[in-house]
Amino acid sequence: MSEVKSVPTDYGRSRLTARTRWRAARRGKRDGRAGIGPEHYARQLERGLRMALEDLRSRFVTRNAAHIDRVHAESARIVTEYDHRREDVPAALARFGGWVSQWRTEVTACQQRGLALAACADQELAHYEAAWTRARHRAEVRARRRARREAERRADARGEPRPEPPEPPDPDTPGGVIPAPDGIWTGAPDWMLDEALVRRALHILEQRIGPAAAAAGRGERGTR
Repeated sequence: MSEVKSVPTDYGRSRLTARTRWRAARRGKRDGRAGIGPEHYARQLERGLRMALEDLRSRFVTRNAAHIDRVHAESARIVTEYDHRREDVPAALARFGGWVSQWRTEVTACQQRGLALAACADQELAHYEAAWTRARHRAEVRARRRARREAERRADARGEPRPEPPEPPDPDTPGGVIPAPDGIWTGAPDWMLDEALVRRALHILEQRIGPAAAAAGRGERGTR
């Protein structure tokens, strides 16, 4: 049965809890003794991390739904005023730019939280693999000793010279890998800004940055 728990529960902002380190080391020791490869634990961690990231993004979108709705509504207004009515509305443009800048800042913070969770998953796997390697090495040493004693007993029973001890094999190395988070977490903080009206409004903003929208324009570029 898997011992990999919920990632948000067990991880701090950017480090493992002591309980998680202890649990990973205990599991690594047990699996190393049993000859279970670390890929199984890595897959469990990957599944837990994927679920945690999906939950993190879902909660972020739900919590900030009113904000992104304002951005979308203001996008429609900007496009209507500039493209259809040919009206210049700098106050509305500045307000739109400010909301987009704030949205990107919030998205960036959420992305950083997601990457911190991924880093914690990597740390947990490293603790597991260190314990697995130690346990596996000890188990192999004990197995070689038992095999050597058995071979010596058989040789003594036959009156034959005892065999030379074999060369120890190369130690097993853990090969578990957790894939890196996808572009949602590593790319530009433009979540939910890919609708046609929003892209057009952003283009208008970039073209018409002036005194009324300068602060919003600088904020937008600064959060990329």
